[in-house]
Amino acid sequence: MKRFLIFALMCSLLGSCGGPKTTSVADSKARVVGRTMTHDDGSVSFDWSGVYVDIRFRGSYLAIELSDTKRNYLNVWIDGKEQPKLTSEGEHTTLVLFDNPEAKGEHVVRIQKATESEQGRITLHTITTDGRLLSTDELKRARHIEFYGDSLTCGYGTESNSGSDPFLPETENCRYTYAALTAERFDADYTLISHSGRGLVRNYGDTLQVSNHDLTMSARAFRLYDEDFTYDWDFEKSPYRPDAIVITLGTNDFSTMPRPTEEQYVAGYRALIERLREKWDAELPVLCVVHSPYAVECVKEMVASIPNTAMADISKDVYNDTTDLGASGHPNRYGQEKMARIVIEQFAALTGWE
Repeated sequence: MKRFLIFALMCSLLGSCGGPKTTSVADSKARVVGRTMTHDDGSVSFDWSGVYVDIRFRGSYLAIELSDTKRNYLNVWIDGKEQPKLTSEGEHTTLVLFDNPEAKGEHVVRIQKATESEQGRITLHTITTDGRLLSTDELKRARHIEFYGDSLTCGYGTESNSGSDPFLPETENCRYTYAALTAERFDADYTLISHSGRGLVRNYGDTLQVSNHDLTMSARAFRLYDEDFTYDWDFEKSPYRPDAIVITLGTNDFSTMPRPTEEQYVAGYRALIERLREKWDAELPVLCVVHSPYAVECVKEMVASIPNTAMADISKDVYNDTTDLGASGHPNRYGQEKMARIVIEQFAALTGWE
């Protein structure tokens, strides 16, 4: 009897007896950060870029079963060290995230959706380990920032090294954006609500001066999924609440003719800020990042009249046209780093965060 108790205690401590165990993601103690839907079977779905999952376990093997409506790329970190990206594709695919019999111990694995919603919706089904899943409560950061934006926030072309390259999902990675870098600088959790080509009141290439509202980021900002208009995000039951938000919208609004008037753009901007504060917090700090030179003056005037807001101007002389550009003339990871320096400085001034 005593020998059995010792054996049971060892199994409990090491989490390695009885073979691999499979648990639904909802019951796994994993920490899922972002806008997601949990289904009756314990699976979790999402399509926004940047959603990440932290899994803490004791053992030597970890795998996750997932499905994808299209094909996405996933960032992976093991014990804080970045690993080669993985691919998510097809129904009920198993990805081995950790397999090292010589490293039986406690580990933390993070996976993140690197590509945006147009590349598909991911559903995480189960997690399997030969050890024991542990609480991830201690991994939660004290602060949370939510970013609303377009291709700059999605990471379009961040892994490309030439402005003449075409868009490829392989070179899109939100991990290298000014948004992710800003959150890391302030040791904050973060969510990205962004879609390439979308504007605040007008989307890229639209023949109308003001786009159909439902198709703009001003409407998508309030949805559970980016590519499914069926569900609104439940702000009251949200598992996270941002301590500050950053909005980077306007590049697509003014990119082609016919451009909206400044009055139309500012009215849409004011409405977005007002509604986000209504959903999150009336005192929420808002940093407005301006990339389009057409929007600088009107946004500057706008933030001067709205309490607890500020502007970060990245419209000119931020990066060069040789080493800092990626696919379709978008800033690559080096251009994004230079953008981040300006955003971080203005964000710190606005919030007072160290």
